[in-house]
Amino acid sequence: MFGIRRLAVPSTVSLGVALVYFACVLLICRSALQSRSLGVGDAPAPTMDSGDMSYPWKHDAATAVSSIVDAQEPAVYESFNVTLSRLDGWPTWFPEDLYAYRDEVLNDTWATETARHRAEIAPWTWHHHGAAPFLGSQRAAFVVLIRNRELADFLATMRQLEDRFNRRYHYPYVFLNDQPFTDEFMHTVAASTDSNVTFAMIPREHWSVPQFVDRKEARQARERMGKSGVIYGHSLSYRHMCRYNSGFFFRHPLLLDLDWYWRVEPGVDFYCDIDYDPFEFMARGGKKYSFVVALRELAKTIPTLWDHTLQYMIERNVTSNWMSYFVGRQGEYNLCHFWSNFEIASLAWLRSPAYLDYFDYLDQARGFFMERWGDAPVHSLAAGMLLARDEVHFFDDIGYRHDEFARCPQLDSAQMQLRCRCPRDMENFDSSPGSCLPRWKQLEEGVWTAQDSREALRLVSRGRLEASGLEPPIAAERRRWYNFFGAF
Repeated sequence: MFGIRRLAVPSTVSLGVALVYFACVLLICRSALQSRSLGVGDAPAPTMDSGDMSYPWKHDAATAVSSIVDAQEPAVYESFNVTLSRLDGWPTWFPEDLYAYRDEVLNDTWATETARHRAEIAPWTWHHHGAAPFLGSQRAAFVVLIRNRELADFLATMRQLEDRFNRRYHYPYVFLNDQPFTDEFMHTVAASTDSNVTFAMIPREHWSVPQFVDRKEARQARERMGKSGVIYGHSLSYRHMCRYNSGFFFRHPLLLDLDWYWRVEPGVDFYCDIDYDPFEFMARGGKKYSFVVALRELAKTIPTLWDHTLQYMIERNVTSNWMSYFVGRQGEYNLCHFWSNFEIASLAWLRSPAYLDYFDYLDQARGFFMERWGDAPVHSLAAGMLLARDEVHFFDDIGYRHDEFARCPQLDSAQMQLRCRCPRDMENFDSSPGSCLPRWKQLEEGVWTAQDSREALRLVSRGRLEASGLEPPIAAERRRWYNFFGAF
């Protein structure tokens, strides 16, 4: 009979297995004790600030400021021989637990809002003094709202911007983030320009859901928009970004001493040499806002923005000489706007009581969170209401690309052909059916009054009733007769 043979295991093998098992137990216990001593269980929740999960409490040196930090001992990083220092006049001494410090600052009483914001973000604010002297004529800067993970995309953009323009003037850069910048980001960016560079976080209240917005209701709205396929419809961070660019970036402490900003985003291309100073051009020409691309917004992202804007114009008795640029034949918003990923504009205009009043009105309407209002239509409609048409400038001589939208100036002169290098296979969006640039060029000025806003709002409301099938029968019958006789 064949059976299963039982193998004898030598006692030395059994002893070895037991020793290995015992060693593993000791290692696990040691790791648990170390985690407890480091306070990992009390660490902040991980954030999606980079491609993978990262913990803010693990940031080192310039980002987390281990132990006590003093401005007199700036951090020097050997990789790029870059020196980062504190800003004059800002707080320079911080305890080890920076997040507890931040909470303490926010719970304290301050003489001014600016003082509180400076104290709050000071531990994560760093400055690099560029090697080149400033040669510009205006108090201006490039403003970049960016994530750490977008470093590679921005380096390509920065190289073009430096080569095409800033090597002649050395305007400074201001980088803003809702999370601390990493050492790699700051070192690499600072080493890529001879201009001054400053890195800072955004004050918490500028990047948070306000108390007058119901969080549960806002989450449900995001879920609905996400399921309906609206781009970024599900995203809370995208809504924070749109609201921040609409009403808060110009209040950042680093921008308060500036008159002009040039918004730059990672991954964009500049196709032409800019052999003059656009900031100086805007200042001398009495301009307050500028753009390079005009296109139509996605209607599903702003269902009621136009209604609220018309109501605002009625209540404030707003008049304009070119608001008709944004109006369709039935009083509706035609969705045209200036794409704000490129804009050079006056910070004084954005800080003006008129603009702040419009933004506050929209903010209280909750559309940044209950819908997905973008900063581009907000800036554009505000310009239409509050600026004269000749205060808005189209930079026809700047070649530019963002995502799949690109434009190239008319290369009808030898000078322009030398200045620009546009891709040969590029489709110029200026002549695309989706471009609003032709409408801008053909626009004839005409006075728009509060009465025009009332009529537009009436037409919009009637159109919405017609579309929903809730129009009163007698009104629907009357409309059909009017439409019938209007055909003759």
